[in-house]
Parts: sequence; structure tokens; C-alpha cells
Amino acid sequence: MAEIFSVSVAEIIKQLGLEVLYAPDNMDDLIVTDNDCNRPGLQLMGFYEYFNPERVQICGNMEFAYLASIDEETRRQRLDALFATKIPMFIVARSHELYPEMTEIAAKYGVPIARTSDSTTAFIASLIGYLNVELAPRITRHGVLIEVYGEGILIVGESGVGKSETAIELVKRGHRLVADDAVEIRKTSSRTLVGQSPDNIRHFLELRGIGIINTRRLFGMGA
Repeated sequence: MAEIFSVSVAEIIKQLGLEVLYAPDNMDDLIVTDNDCNRPGLQLMGFYEYFNPERVQICGNMEFAYLASIDEETRRQRLDALFATKIPMFIVARSHELYPEMTEIAAKYGVPIARTSDSTTAFIASLIGYLNVELAPRITRHGVLIEVYGEGILIVGESGVGKSETAIELVKRGHRLVADDAVEIRKTSSRTLVGQSPDNIRHFLELRGIGIINTRRLFGMGA
């Protein structure tokens, strides 16, 4: 069974610069595991077939226009039904003001609410791009990953064959070290692999007979 990765709601808020409108006491424990999101227009009209409650819900102009067109009692019922599905997060786009019952219902079900000034479409693109990376399936491989003219090259081989020495020669010629020894590779789409270094060994390169060097300090930020 494939491993399921997650990202915390708090981290999404931090990385995308969202304004928190309501935060439940357990918000640090809330996670997102689905890399897609949903505009709940149909759900606000009462249609829930094929609805996935694990997705982040985003409301923009169309959703708020619909909510404004119905009476308060119906609006409360529709919002209650949506939040009752235990959605991980509710985001308001275009800096829309909340209806008073939104915060009340969010508190009832423990659903965080955040807001962005971005247009709904632009924000969805940013969110999906972020989630595709954070929730991507990944493996770790032994080798050295170098960026050469914008393309990633993974140098592999047995220990002692000169992988790191080859990498340092490329760095000296203006190319960039991405990762040495442990390379984390994420599949962010059907056609894209993204490699990176674990945080604790980032910028470090081990050379036989010399030891561990910090390429950023030796060659500058471009390395």
C-alpha cells in the first residue's frame, strides 16, 4: 500500500500567507492529505454525490453570490451541512467578509477558516502547486544531484567511484549542488520528478580525504 503523506493546516496558512479568521484549539493537529481542492457551489445547493470531504474548500465570488441570494435560514442549513462533513479547511478568496453564522458553524465542527485577497482561480493554482509538492509520493536514493543549465542530473554509483568529486568540479564551473549522499525524489506529476536534499545535510558535500565541506560558504549562494 502506498504511503500517504500529509501537510498541516497551519503550514498551509504560513506558506501561502493566509489570514486566519477562525482557528480551533486543535488546529496544529489538523492535516490535509488530498492534493486537490474544491469550490463547493454544488454542495451549497445540497448536492453531495462524488463529494470528497478531505479536500480544502474554497469560496469565491460565485459561491458568495449564491449565499447572498438565499434566505438566512437556508444559508445556515447549507453551511452546516458542508461543515458537518469535517472538511479540513475553509478558505475565502477575494477578501470576502464572512457571514456571522460561518464562524459559529466552524466553531461547532472545529473547522479552521482562512482568507486570501487573491482571485479564486489564482489561489487555487497556488494551492494545488504547493500541495502537489508537499503530498507527492517520494523515495530516497544514494547519489549526488546536480543542476546543470537548469536540468537535474543524478550521479549514481558505488561508494568511492568519485561522485562527489565530479559534483565539486561541476560546482566550480558554476553549476549548482542540490543534494549529496541522500537525494529525496518526489513525483509531483505524471511527467515531473523533483529532487531535493534533506534539511539537515543541505549545502554539504563529502569529499574523500578532505571531509565535509559547505558549498554555499565556499562558492556562494549560487552553488
